[in-house]
Amino acid sequence: MRYYILYPNNTEADTVNDINQLGDDNGFGVFWANRGLNVLMNAVEQQHSITEHLIIKDEKAKSYSIEEFLDKIKSLKVRIQE
Repeated sequence: MRYYILYPNNTEADTVNDINQLGDDNGFGVFWANRGLNVLMNAVEQQHSITEHLIIKDEKAKSYSIEEFLDKIKSLKVRIQE
């Protein structure tokens, strides 16, 4: 399953951008992270006010809160795609 992050003023068309792609859960215990995950984690760690305006969606257009998304991937090994 592929996950995306939408920032304020983004549309679903923006999901093709690297910065909007959180990564992929391959179903084998690994989450292959993209650039968007790094942005999300920095915003969460810094308790940035933008986190209130972020939308996380999967490839089927289901929405998740930040907490729901992080709970989904917390048991997975996170790897960086190169």
